[in-house]
Amino acid sequence: MTVNEMTLSRPSPSLDSSPAFNVCASVPALNPASVYLESLGSDVSKRTMISPLNRAASILNPELSGKDAWLSVPWHKLTAPAVRALMAKLDGSPATRNKALAALKGVARSAWEMRLLETDELMRIQSIKGDAGSREPAGRYIPTGEVTALLQACAKDSSPAGARDSAMIALAAATGARRAEIASIVAENVTHIADEGRYAIRIIGKRNKERTLHVTGNAARILTEWIETRFNCPGALFCAIRKGGTVLPEHEISTTAADNILRKRCTEAALENLDWHDLRRTTVSNLLDAGADISTVAGIVGHSSVNTTRRYDRRPERARIKAAELISVAYFTRALT
Repeated sequence: MTVNEMTLSRPSPSLDSSPAFNVCASVPALNPASVYLESLGSDVSKRTMISPLNRAASILNPELSGKDAWLSVPWHKLTAPAVRALMAKLDGSPATRNKALAALKGVARSAWEMRLLETDELMRIQSIKGDAGSREPAGRYIPTGEVTALLQACAKDSSPAGARDSAMIALAAATGARRAEIASIVAENVTHIADEGRYAIRIIGKRNKERTLHVTGNAARILTEWIETRFNCPGALFCAIRKGGTVLPEHEISTTAADNILRKRCTEAALENLDWHDLRRTTVSNLLDAGADISTVAGIVGHSSVNTTRRYDRRPERARIKAAELISVAYFTRALT
């Protein structure tokens, strides 16, 4: 059943007061979703919001699928009843569902700005409230020993890929940079402050916000080894590498490739259940553990609000685990018949 059918069949009064969303309508030459995504500025933000739009597209029309499904939806025909019906079918955590709702509201606003959506309909869509619930924090804290094991796995690889992967992991662990941010760094935005033994890397993060990553200590040493391996030429800092070891600075790695890289090194280090965002969460926890002010930490990792930074803090979880270990119960070997 499509959302269009749901809209027509549900007996809710609000559905009777607004026309159904026609998923068969033609898509205008300038898609409101495209305008919305462009308004986000950075490629990181665009990639983040394309995913919920694709999920919404597949719910609106089950025949739509793939990474470009959102392009085939006539978003200018969006109605509040259709959005409510869509949200009723959308699975996921409150954060996931709220992200999808934010994307739909953003698209609706773009359609209104393009004069493709009436003001009254926009206001009805904007009035839809998201989930107020919460979930246990996702991901986990990565102990120092596991990060060390990852870097050791990379060090055993004498190919250029070993140097690149080591630098990516060290950068993520030292700065808390997002996977997409790391993948999109260009060499021209990397400044080496030689007399201080550190690097300053300019990146553009979510919502087109610029910030500087400060890389020091061993992470800077690891980064230097990679920069020397790729001959410090212009182009993508973390680029593709041919099987024969040829470095291709003109080819930026994708986030999917970054996932494959981390997965490969985890396998070599005999580690499980670890992703790039876990490194980010761990950085936040370590900085707060070391006494850094939460506002400073928020600035380091590119959070707009310290409330977001608090959600990344895994220290409360570790404290609960430690407290749980204080309680014990008797254990007896079961009698075997």
